[in-house]
Amino acid sequence: MEQRSDGIFPRSSPARRRRHGRSRRGPLVPMHLPGFRNRPERFDDAVVASAQRLSERWGTRLESIDFQILPVPETKLLDQAQAAGDRVPLASSRSAGARRPAQVTIYRLPIEQIAESYPELVDIVHQCIVHEVAQLWMISMQEVDPEYFPDDPH
Repeated sequence: MEQRSDGIFPRSSPARRRRHGRSRRGPLVPMHLPGFRNRPERFDDAVVASAQRLSERWGTRLESIDFQILPVPETKLLDQAQAAGDRVPLASSRSAGARRPAQVTIYRLPIEQIAESYPELVDIVHQCIVHEVAQLWMISMQEVDPEYFPDDPH
């Protein structure tokens, strides 16, 4: 190994194989399989899919909302929920201000804890987003996404 002029040895590149060929040579899971993406990336995909679904119906009106994903709610929000006797919030929203757009925040870890499968996680994420958008716009959830929340036939 060559030594640089400052006396530090350069690090070997991680792509090199280790002695005797015992290191990983490529990804363990091929890119086309669902296991290739990690949990936060799959959660991001669910949020993006939900927002795209709503944007097909609402177009530019939905573009004025900033979607944000956080691992857990802020301490202040958790304290408010505990004081009210509520469960941990799954999402929150903030109306637009003079210099900021409206914001919908989705909390990843609480949703992942209650979802038993990925399809259920996608449903919960969409329900949370529709609920928060309905609160921002002061309309019913059925109006925001009538295909997902059909009117009760009874």
